[in-house]
Amino acid sequence: MTVEPRRAVAIIGSGPSACYTAQALLKLRRDVEIVMFERLPVPYGLIRYGVAPDHVGTKAVTRQFDRLFTRSGVRFLGNVEVGRDVEFDAVRSAFDATVVATGLHADAELPLPGFDDERVIGAGRFMRILNQHPGDEISLPQLGSRVAVVGNGNVAIDVVRLLAKHETDFEGSDVHSPLLDAAAGGLRVIEVLGRAGIDDAKFTPSLLAELGRIDDVRVEAFGVDDSSLADTSTRSAQAVALAGLLDRPQPENPRVTVRLRLGVAPVALAQDGEILRLSLAGPGASEALAASTSAEPASIDVDSVITAVGFHRGDAHLLHALLGHEDDVFAAGWARRGPKGTIAESRAEGQTVAREVDAWLASAAHEPHDERAALLERLDESAVSFAEWSTIDEHEQRQAGPGRVRAKEQNTETLLRIARGRAEADSSDAHAEAGRASVQDPHPASNT
Repeated sequence: MTVEPRRAVAIIGSGPSACYTAQALLKLRRDVEIVMFERLPVPYGLIRYGVAPDHVGTKAVTRQFDRLFTRSGVRFLGNVEVGRDVEFDAVRSAFDATVVATGLHADAELPLPGFDDERVIGAGRFMRILNQHPGDEISLPQLGSRVAVVGNGNVAIDVVRLLAKHETDFEGSDVHSPLLDAAAGGLRVIEVLGRAGIDDAKFTPSLLAELGRIDDVRVEAFGVDDSSLADTSTRSAQAVALAGLLDRPQPENPRVTVRLRLGVAPVALAQDGEILRLSLAGPGASEALAASTSAEPASIDVDSVITAVGFHRGDAHLLHALLGHEDDVFAAGWARRGPKGTIAESRAEGQTVAREVDAWLASAAHEPHDERAALLERLDESAVSFAEWSTIDEHEQRQAGPGRVRAKEQNTETLLRIARGRAEADSSDAHAEAGRASVQDPHPASNT
C-alpha cells in the first residue's frame, strides 16, 4: 500500500484570512503541514491592529485561532518577514503550495491640492497607532477642536465613534486612553464628509446606530432629504439607521457634535494660519456650510483631517508572484480581493482558497522539498513560536490597567524580550516609556 507523502503549505501572514484558510485546509486534509510566516512577533494582523480597539467582540475571534496553533502540524513563525529574513522564492520552493495573505498596509491618499499637510492622517495609520502597532509612532498628532473625517464607510464611522466616546465608554476594551485623550481631549466638532448620498453610503447601519449610545454627543445631518427619511416604504437600511439616530433626544449642550455631510467631496485643502480650509463640491456642499459665492466652492475650517478612503497594495515583492499566475501560489484576504469585505466574510473566502489549494495538491505530482527542514531550522533561531506569543499574551493581560483587558507592548525589542522570558523584571518600565503619549503639536508655542 502506497502512503501519500505529507504535503506542506506556507501561509504568509497571520491575520483572519490566513487563519480561516488554515482552518478550512485542515478540514480537507488532516495530514497537511502548515507553516505561517508573520513579520511581527505577534499574530492576528488586522484583528489585533486594524479592528477598532473598542470592538472587543470582533477581536474575540482570536480565541478560536489560538486553538488552530495548538494542533499538530501547524507552526507559527513570528518575527520572520518574507523578503527580509527569507526570500519569497526560497519559501515557495520549500513548500508544495504558498498562500499570500499579507493584507494591505498603506492608506490610499487623496490626490488633491494641500492633502500632503502634516495635519492630514490616514484612518489606517490612526487605527494602527491607537492599537499600538510596532513600528508606528507612539503618539497621535494633536487633532485640535474640529476634525474632518473624509469617507462614509465603516472605517470612517469607527474613527468617529472612537473620537466621540468618553473615557468611561472604553470599559472592557484595550484602548490606551492617554494616547487618545492627549490627541483628541479638546475635540468639539467632527465633520464627516461622504461623497455618496445616504442610500449609497458604505457604512453598516448598526455601526452608525452605535453613535446614538454615546452620552453628550449631538448628531446632525446635511445633504439628506427629510422626506426620504420619513418614507418607511422605500428608505434604505442606512436611511433607517440615520433616521433613528436623528430621532433620539439631542443634548442642548453637547460635549461633541458630529455633523454628517452627505453628497460632498473635498476638492482642495489650504492653510490659513493655523486653520485648514477644506473646499468642498457636490450636491450637498452648499447646505449649512460657510457662506460662499456661486463662483467659489463651499468650505469648512478644521484643525486636522483624517482620511478614510481605502488602502492601496503593499508588499509588491510578494504580490508580484501572484501577478505571474503561478499555479502553486494563491492569495487570500485583501491581497486577493482588495480592501473590502468583513472579517466574517473572510471565513467563507478562506474555505474557497482552501479548496483551491487542496485541488492543486491533489493534482500536482509530489516533489520532495529536502530544503524545508534546513530553512525552518535556520529561521527558528530568530523566530517567535506560538508558545512564545502566548507568553506575550499573558504578560499583556497581566499588565492591563483598571477597566482594560490588556496593555499592549508596542516596542518590538520589548516584545522579543518578553517572548524569550527575559523581560519580566523590566517590562513595566519599557511599557510605560513606549506608551507615553507625547503629543506632536504641529504649531508649538513660541518662546518669545
